[in-house]
Amino acid sequence: MARVVDLWHNRDRTRTSRYGTGQRWQAVWFEDGKPRKKSCPTKAAAEEHLVWVTHQQKTGAYVSADRGRVFVRDLLDAWMDAQVHLRASTAAAMRSDVRATILPYWGDRVLADITKDDVQRWVAGMGKAARTVDTIHGRLNNFLSWCVDQQRITVNPARGVNLPRGAKREHQFLTVAQVRALAEAIDGRYADLVWLLATTGMRMGEACELRWKDVDLRRRRLTVARAVVFVQGRPVVGPPKSGKPRTIPLTTMAASVLAERRGTAGGDELVFTTSRGMQVRANNFKRRHFDDAVARVNGVPDGARVPAGLWVHDLRHTAASWAVQSGASVKSVQRMLGHATAAMTLDVYAGLFDQDLDDVAVRLDALLAA
Repeated sequence: MARVVDLWHNRDRTRTSRYGTGQRWQAVWFEDGKPRKKSCPTKAAAEEHLVWVTHQQKTGAYVSADRGRVFVRDLLDAWMDAQVHLRASTAAAMRSDVRATILPYWGDRVLADITKDDVQRWVAGMGKAARTVDTIHGRLNNFLSWCVDQQRITVNPARGVNLPRGAKREHQFLTVAQVRALAEAIDGRYADLVWLLATTGMRMGEACELRWKDVDLRRRRLTVARAVVFVQGRPVVGPPKSGKPRTIPLTTMAASVLAERRGTAGGDELVFTTSRGMQVRANNFKRRHFDDAVARVNGVPDGARVPAGLWVHDLRHTAASWAVQSGASVKSVQRMLGHATAAMTLDVYAGLFDQDLDDVAVRLDALLAA
């Protein structure tokens, strides 16, 4: 039975050996038939704690302190194994982040002892880009939320932590002349890849996993059904970022280029490979070929210069801008890029649709004049 004990006095009001030492009052309750104790400075505080314990036990929300007395490293594998809803590439990236950042720092910490201040200090001292910090903190936050659900702890100490803010990078939109210059400056085996990215809006991971069975040259269509990422040097193939396959139209030029490129390649063969016939890795492609092409283009006097620090992903932004300039609707651009909703497309590329606002004004002027 729960009770409050006076540690300084016996029942006959004589002083105990602990009189004047430590906190006077102690809350005592039972958990799975075993007594639990908590010292408090006042009798009211001890009684309040017992009321809280009783309520938590009755509602099923009570968490035994012993369940949190476990090392973080002993729970991480169970948490990661439970993330069955993640795409294969996302799960692989998660495991990589856990091994590299969370396990070394938090592995030997007792779960119940982690405080919000501990997490805040970890975030502040990480010394990584704001976006990376946000991602890694998100991993720990998800793990600790899982621990709450497993009734290991009562609150998530990673929730509400202040995260660094990074300057949002502006999208870069290239002209046809700039893309042509890049395609001419890059290693010849990747010129077609530059044009494909700039005219279809494919993500690099999708293009690296594109196979000839996904290309329908007769209908001038290609299907984006998979994407690849490399984690710890190993390829992990999964569905596209949206989780669903999509069909993209090919320009006449892109279709003819791919027709010339195919030759006798079989349906399961990759459309783009390295000089050794291996699958292209996005990071290696950027470092070894794309960045060099940018430098060559900008090194030509009076040439079609491109923004310094250009990303391969900017070719996807370029494809979106060209589609809008050609008169494509928001819905068409959404389907081409594989966004979940048209609202997402507008959020990302709102500035590209400014012309639509001018068109509204022109139509209203015509209506009013009539």
